[in-house]
Amino acid sequence: MYMLYGVIMNDGHARPKLPEGVKLFAVRELSAVTEEGDFNVHRSEPVDVGRHMEIVTGIFTQDAVLPAPVGTVFRNAEALKAWMDLHYVALSDALAWVEDRVAARVHITRAHGKEADKEAGSDLAAIAADTSRALRRRAVSTIPLRSEEVTGVMLSAAYLVERELWSDFLEAVKDERDRYKQLHIELTGPWPPHDFVRMQFGA
Repeated sequence: MYMLYGVIMNDGHARPKLPEGVKLFAVRELSAVTEEGDFNVHRSEPVDVGRHMEIVTGIFTQDAVLPAPVGTVFRNAEALKAWMDLHYVALSDALAWVEDRVAARVHITRAHGKEADKEAGSDLAAIAADTSRALRRRAVSTIPLRSEEVTGVMLSAAYLVERELWSDFLEAVKDERDRYKQLHIELTGPWPPHDFVRMQFGA
């Protein structure tokens, strides 16, 4: 079996450094980041999730990568090659889309107040929406992750940001924190573009 961690471009540049046991499986100008072994195809343990994130993040620091969902397994090399051939154009286009871009996650909550305070929650939702609009102007793409519009418990979104403009995005988050003291704005990243990759599997 082959565990798939992600897909990178095989364009003749320096090969990324990989952990022991992890290899590249090349199909034309693409390479799948894989590991061969006897894997549990029905359940991923926390250690598996941790290893997956470690491998993808390690590649992300060196090159553009399309992260695969945790626990993606192909029964043999022929099945992996067939999948890459079938989705070759889509994978190539997606890699071009995320190249030189990084992901951020922003979580917005009330800095003070009780969760049961619906009026405050409604106010928070309106203010947080304004903050989200301001941050979207600094990003290439945005995906909402969670929104509690009635109580305003949390609003979360992922942002795809040009790598060279990451410091500008950080500054934009700081500006929103300064503008709205009643919000707690948590920023994490830069991350690989997990939220912006949707791989197709199956027939």
